[in-house]
Amino acid sequence: MTTQCKFDHISETIFCIFASGFLPSIPINNRPRHSSRGLINMQWLPRQQGLRLALALLVGSTAAGARAEALPALDCVINPHKVFDIGSQVRGVLETVHLDRGEYVEQGQVVAELDARVERAAMAVAQARAEISSEKLLSKLNLEFDSRRKDRISNLYENNSVSIQNKEDAELAAELSEQRLQEAAERERIRELELWRSKELLEQKVIRSPGSGFVLKKFKSAGEYVEDQPIVRIAQLDTLNVEVIAPMDLFGKIRMGMTAQVYPEGFEGKPRTAQVDIVDPMGDV
Repeated sequence: MTTQCKFDHISETIFCIFASGFLPSIPINNRPRHSSRGLINMQWLPRQQGLRLALALLVGSTAAGARAEALPALDCVINPHKVFDIGSQVRGVLETVHLDRGEYVEQGQVVAELDARVERAAMAVAQARAEISSEKLLSKLNLEFDSRRKDRISNLYENNSVSIQNKEDAELAAELSEQRLQEAAERERIRELELWRSKELLEQKVIRSPGSGFVLKKFKSAGEYVEDQPIVRIAQLDTLNVEVIAPMDLFGKIRMGMTAQVYPEGFEGKPRTAQVDIVDPMGDV
């Protein structure tokens, strides 16, 4: 399986290679008791979950059929592609937390919920207001009546049966009824927007994961107050970043497009192939 690599950060007589890509499924709570291929044992890194593994680089042309020069195996460290804390955008008391450490979470999955009794009540009121239709219906009936009355008064005025004052009063009443109908429609639209706002406020009480991954740490439980603190920490492991410490005598031999074989310790099987994306042009000696 092809992965993506990049070479970065150079220090003194070594330089670092950073890779990212898909590797064999690695349970985050599993610590093997033996080393793969006799290399460095698995270990947890400070502030990030990781593994030690070996990387064998193939130096040479990447063209088809080209002969490659094998380089010695190098130690490297696997880190999650992303590690992110999930918190709440609003303050409140946690009603429930749906995840525990080690569980897998999908993108968009509900992680936790805040106490939202007030917001649910406000949304119920907004829902009831948004369903009001009598005001608009009444305004429409008044407009139809005043329009017919205006037409009758206009006919009578043409026959000199009513005064100009009667005609103007009928026209004004019809115009006012039309404006009231427009006003009722605008209020109906405002009530719909208020309902939408209530739904969004309620949705803020539901905390969802912005990405998929495993729960590394659970900071808060139900009943605790949250403001700007994280609730859980998620590590994205479907793609992994690999950091390789390489000696400076390999500097200049590693180029864009070259491949590397990744051997995770404690997981026997075929190695995974990575491809170099970026080579840092600087180094220290």
